[in-house]
Amino acid sequence: MSSAAERIRCEDCPVRRRGAPYCWRDMREQLMLLRPHASRRELARGEVLFRQGEPVIGWWLVGRGQVLEYAVDAAGREQIIRMAPAGSPVGLAGLRMSPSYCISARAGRQGAEVWFIDRDAGWRTIRENPELACALLVGFAEELHLGYLRLQNISTLPARAVVASTLLSTTECRDGRSSVSLTRGEIASMCGLAVETVVRVLGEMRAQGLIEDSGYGHIELLDPCRLHRISLALDERSSTSI
Repeated sequence: MSSAAERIRCEDCPVRRRGAPYCWRDMREQLMLLRPHASRRELARGEVLFRQGEPVIGWWLVGRGQVLEYAVDAAGREQIIRMAPAGSPVGLAGLRMSPSYCISARAGRQGAEVWFIDRDAGWRTIRENPELACALLVGFAEELHLGYLRLQNISTLPARAVVASTLLSTTECRDGRSSVSLTRGEIASMCGLAVETVVRVLGEMRAQGLIEDSGYGHIELLDPCRLHRISLALDERSSTSI
């Protein structure tokens, strides 16, 4: 499918219009300027891309699949910080002067194709292409906004709203369907909730026809418009959840 056709389809997508109005794929043409300076790598499901504390060598673009960025504390507990879908950058410490990565990253359940960009080569390309620099600034500003919003949701909204918001912000379009490829444990990690709470909330959503559970690590969104209302705590049932 052409990029123009994809754009039209995305503009009509209820998830884009109602729940997740930003997508790195909007910047595809600008980000393609980096490809001649990048090297391709295939990641198997769960394969680690880089680890917290390792020396910074550059950053990556996700070509296919998804990459989960996560932090590990001193006790070995993992907290998922972000899901980087196809079209988005990952390992953004590579754009800083930091000597080491502050988080880790691994491929999601579908595996991933990534393109590595050396830090020096990446900076040269950015300096030589103002359109690319502007696209990255817009994308990073949106990522920052989504991060602030997620922190606010976790601290102020009921569990049902937080789960709905996470489903919307991590959905991907496959064959015209909006789906999420995260396990319940991964959703709980992103939401800051207990796995048992996420299982209960997803069960309620499934019973109400909002989602379809097609198997381990695969959730299809059947009613993204209603999920968007729930994510804003506007749905009448939101007040019944913890």
